[in-house]
Amino acid sequence: MSTDPHDVVKVAAGEMVVIELYKQALADEGIEGRVLGEDLEASFGTALPTSVELWVHAADADRARAVIDQAEADRGKTPADLLTDDPPGATGSGPPSGP
Repeated sequence: MSTDPHDVVKVAAGEMVVIELYKQALADEGIEGRVLGEDLEASFGTALPTSVELWVHAADADRARAVIDQAEADRGKTPADLLTDDPPGATGSGPPSGP
């Protein structure tokens, strides 16, 4: 089944840095995304906070939203946090040190 190149949906809008992170997360999962509005961000900066948008093929929309939800949940975690089940900011697992 081929994907209609004109059948696209917006899955996110926000600051350019965040949208680019989402686009990379989608690419890592094999989902093609297109960022629109970079020129507005460059011209108006933060005056238009949701001017940068991320669009995907409609057939990939549900998977893309799941990837974005996970990326959003992971924001603020350090790479070490992502490799463990410890909560963000935890110093690691191991026995507590005694007095």
